[in-house]
Formats: sequence, C-alpha cells, structure tokens
Amino acid sequence: MPQIMKKRIKIAVSVLFLLATIFFSSLYIHIKRFGQVSDSGQADVIIVLGAAVWPDGPSPALQARVWHARELYLEGRAPYMIVAGGMGLYPPTEAEVMSALATAWNVPKSRIILEDKSTNTRENLTFTARIMQQRGWQTALLVTDGYHMRRAAAMAQDLGIKILRAPVKTERNFCGKFLQFKYAIRECFAFLYYLVTK
Repeated sequence: MPQIMKKRIKIAVSVLFLLATIFFSSLYIHIKRFGQVSDSGQADVIIVLGAAVWPDGPSPALQARVWHARELYLEGRAPYMIVAGGMGLYPPTEAEVMSALATAWNVPKSRIILEDKSTNTRENLTFTARIMQQRGWQTALLVTDGYHMRRAAAMAQDLGIKILRAPVKTERNFCGKFLQFKYAIRECFAFLYYLVTK
C-alpha cells in the first residue's frame, strides 16, 4: 500500500475516533445533566422504577428510590404511587418489596399500586402506562436514579405519560463515583439503542 494511502487512512481513523469521542462525551454530559434536575409541580401519580432485590433484601438503590418516592408522597406531590418491577434473580418481586418498604415508611397501602410483571425499564413503563390509562391519569413524578432518568423519561413520554423528573437525591445515591460513571456510560449505549429500536 502506498505511503500516502496509509497516511490518509490514519488521518481518517483519527478523525472518526475524535468525532466519536466528542459525540459520546456530549451525550454523557447530556444524560448526567438531565438526571440532575428535579421538576416542580404536582402529578396524578408517582412512578417508582424498580431496582435489584438481593438475597438478603432490597438493594440500597431500591431503598433509596422508595424513600424518595415516600418523601414526595408525604409532601403532597401526588396522591398515589405505582411501584414497578417484576421478579429478578431473587424473590419476591421488586414491586412487592417496594410496596412493603413504602407502607413501613407511612405510605398507606391503599395508595400503592403494584406493577409486578415487568422485567426491564421498557416493560416497567409500558405496563405502568396501561394502569394510568385505566385510571384516567396523565401526569407522573418519575422516580429513578439520575443516570437512568434520560432513557426512562424518553420511554415514558413516547408512551404518552407527561412526566416530572424526580431523580433520587445525590446524597442518597449509594453508588460511588466510579459506579455512577460506569452506569452513565452504559446508559449512553442503552439510550442510543432505544432511539434506534423504538
């Protein structure tokens, strides 16, 4: 291969790498910033997206999400709560665990609705949207971790849910900085995948 051709290929590869780096850096910053904003206002319901149930009980992430939703409920931001999450690696379902936590933290059981069939975020929100439609609800406070908010919000909006962002507060996020970075990077790819496949 002529030397000039090798040089052009190297330049092209370098330019593509630079463009990809700029693109993913911009997307990463967008996802991080989007998930740091808490919207004001009231809604018909609070949607709490599930997280892992561990062999010895709810994971810290699950507990943090339910506690934050509980605070929103007690502040009067919404009169009902939908806890969304099916069976993971360990029983019971995420929704059952979240409901038990919420009731232990002074949320009346009559105000909690379980969505316990879903296995991923898309199903969480698809099944939750059906519950909302059945009850005539349109607006929701969306509770999840900040790094997860951008994709979850896009899915909810595509399903016709008008959402107010209610990310778990940073001080209650039990992930260290490295894990938060790792999860945000993973969300970049997951968000792009959703945009392509929806």
